[in-house]
Amino acid sequence: MSYITSDYNGCTNGTPHQRLWSFAVGGLCAMMLSVSANAGHTDFQDRAGSPTDPGGIVPHVYEGNPTCSQLGEVSGIPGLLEIKLHPEDYLSNPYVDITLTGNNTFKWENFQGQIQGIFVKGGPIGGNMYDYTGTGISTDGNLHSPLHPRKEQFSGLSHISFCYLPGSPDITVEKSCPSAPQLLNNGENGARYTYEVKVTNSGDGVLNNFMVDDSLTNVASCNITNVPEQLGEDAMATISVVCDSATPLPNNGYNEVTVTADTEFGHQPTVSDDSNASCPDFAPPSVVIEKSCADPMIRLKEVTVGEATILGVQACVDIRVTNNGNDETLTNIVLVDEIALDQNLPINDLAPGAYKDLNICYYPSMPTGETLLHGDGIYSLFTVYMQGETPEALFSNTAVVMAEGIFSGAQVSDDDDANCSICVSDTPGLPSECPSPDMNPYLLTE
Repeated sequence: MSYITSDYNGCTNGTPHQRLWSFAVGGLCAMMLSVSANAGHTDFQDRAGSPTDPGGIVPHVYEGNPTCSQLGEVSGIPGLLEIKLHPEDYLSNPYVDITLTGNNTFKWENFQGQIQGIFVKGGPIGGNMYDYTGTGISTDGNLHSPLHPRKEQFSGLSHISFCYLPGSPDITVEKSCPSAPQLLNNGENGARYTYEVKVTNSGDGVLNNFMVDDSLTNVASCNITNVPEQLGEDAMATISVVCDSATPLPNNGYNEVTVTADTEFGHQPTVSDDSNASCPDFAPPSVVIEKSCADPMIRLKEVTVGEATILGVQACVDIRVTNNGNDETLTNIVLVDEIALDQNLPINDLAPGAYKDLNICYYPSMPTGETLLHGDGIYSLFTVYMQGETPEALFSNTAVVMAEGIFSGAQVSDDDDANCSICVSDTPGLPSECPSPDMNPYLLTE
């Protein structure tokens, strides 16, 4: 009778002799089949066979064809789902990679969910239940159905039920621009915007096949590197996005990045998140002008007026224009001096720290209604009188420089005054000492 209690083919299929016997004791067979369908796994545990390798999970035999919700090890797990695969699905399905390893055993890996248990059906006894709850195992081998009751080998693989939780995959993306744009060749070749995109696997399961979509690629030449191949749970990677632009990007490079990744869960094949950032301002352009009285300030030049030749007064000033910024070349530089220059004077581009020195001489003309008052009470329009052997007068005017950053286009300007005495000339024999403009005895009056 021990043969009948461990193999019920005699009650269903069996040999003609067994079927005849089963007809005679049909009530007993019916009762035993009923008992086997509701029994636990302990009666046949000696037929379960070897544990998994490398997981070391010991199988337990369940009779019949239970579902995951009927398997004692996992039936009470909330949210439990089941995928039942038949032989035609073993080698090609969207849920798990199955490798048949011979002798009716198999290996599984990369399941699209969190495995809690696997029920392997095969043979007349029923199937083996492998309990993975709490193990975190994501791949295992040497799974099989119970040993055949009449053969010391594992029964065939009728079907495999995967009892699993779908998991909650998620991804978190944070974009930042840790430093100001780097000007290339002082801005003449544009600027480089460098972003860091921090990507964290903030959910369940493994993420892979990352895709990065950065909106800057529509307006700049961007290079995206350090994209991870795979991220496990709680793992983090930093993607680099470096964009070169010939012109300033709107809002200092403010833009958005979206990162998408595939999950290992079949019900949710992808996750994505986005983040945006702008870069800190780089140092603004700066220009400085310094205007001073030349030495000599006054030159007496022979000037032909009609048929006569007279000594004309030529005033001279020194001007230095400096790019006082740290990063950006200055372009479209223009010097404006309404008294010293007949028209605006363009100056070549200046790299950071570079300067341009100018010595400008001109024939001054007094503004309408103004005269020079001399100590002897004589008034004259722009006639230079000699005080002893020293011609003296006071000239004051302002020079203005305007420029713009070659990359940013930001406009900058500066101005400076020069108050100069007539005290020296290139005429031999005249003294060279120059009194302070504040001490000059000749004052401009209305």
